[in-house]
Amino acid sequence: MPAKRLPHDAYLLCFSAFFADLGYQGVAALFPLYLVFQLHAPVYVYGIVTAIAFGGGSLVSYIGGLAGDRFDRKIIAIAGNSFIPLMAFAGLAHDLWSSAAFFILGWWARYFRTPARRALLVNVTPPEDRSMAFGVLHALDIGGGMLSAFLALLFLWLHAAVGTIILYAILPLVVSTGLLFFVKGAELHPGQTPRNEAGAGGPGERPLLVALLVSATLYGFSFYNLGFPILTATGGHATTAAYQSGVLAFMTYLGISAVSGYALGAGRLSAARSLWLLGYLPSALGSALIGVSELLHLNAAAFYLSVAVLGVGMGGVETFEPTLVSSVVGHTKLSRGMGFLTVSRSIGQFLSNLIMGALFSMSSSVPYFYAAGSALLATLVFGGVASGRYKARRR
Repeated sequence: MPAKRLPHDAYLLCFSAFFADLGYQGVAALFPLYLVFQLHAPVYVYGIVTAIAFGGGSLVSYIGGLAGDRFDRKIIAIAGNSFIPLMAFAGLAHDLWSSAAFFILGWWARYFRTPARRALLVNVTPPEDRSMAFGVLHALDIGGGMLSAFLALLFLWLHAAVGTIILYAILPLVVSTGLLFFVKGAELHPGQTPRNEAGAGGPGERPLLVALLVSATLYGFSFYNLGFPILTATGGHATTAAYQSGVLAFMTYLGISAVSGYALGAGRLSAARSLWLLGYLPSALGSALIGVSELLHLNAAAFYLSVAVLGVGMGGVETFEPTLVSSVVGHTKLSRGMGFLTVSRSIGQFLSNLIMGALFSMSSSVPYFYAAGSALLATLVFGGVASGRYKARRR
């Protein structure tokens, strides 16, 4: 039996994501090192900067979601994508707040385009293939990020300046935006048409949607910026070898996340059950293992294994959360629904990064135990609702 192929437009959207992450994920890996070691900012300041990026991003994402339902989703996705390169100038600013401002504005542009891009992917993909589509999106998205981190690692090995390495992100981001111009985005599939609109998000599905948004918020409380493990991997040393250790942790996370996202999406699993079992739960376990590794001063292999488990969880979450939204939200409100998903996650991330930054002043292990507890709570909340819904359908 030949391998299942996604529509042409779906691949354009996925490869646009690949080139976007090929650009800005290198910035995400190097920015904490630049901020803490070269601009001499305390770790809690990095927590504040990322909290603003995520917290403000929740409002920007909501606006982007509304705009995607009111205007052409393709235009909204292109508009947001076009301003992500602002973060590439973060490494050229030689004072803390200018650098932070460039990073934050670029990150907000990413949030603005995400709901419309996800809605476009649903537009062009048959309902039965949406888990696969979001799995491929995540795999290419994160695969581009892993390659970006690898290039950053290579440039560090060649002793290139961190600020110069960050600047290269502009080139792949331009390619990413260019690919979006070729997306038609007009095709609708059964399950998405107006005649089925009434069934989407109906009374039977609302408890699941509410549970998803609540759990996404709780997961957001655990979803710290990967800059924290990057800083943990350096051991507090501002050397090229320490920088490489930090970027290697980022590569491990992204690589495992990409593979797990693709594998889970292609597996045609139940999105509701898989989200908590293969998404939230591994995220809780991964954070707990990093905490144990730091507390007991285990070797580097234990740390990188813990980061890999964290990557498995992220692959599951990024695959099954948007798949669930596409199944319970009608087409005319789909971009808004994706925006609400991002908002829910970002509200938690705003406080998570503040809390993680503050806890780092106490201990290198305590922040990860906090994150593990929050992700476990998300697992219990959504797992309880999803299991109850499954049992009700069996009766």
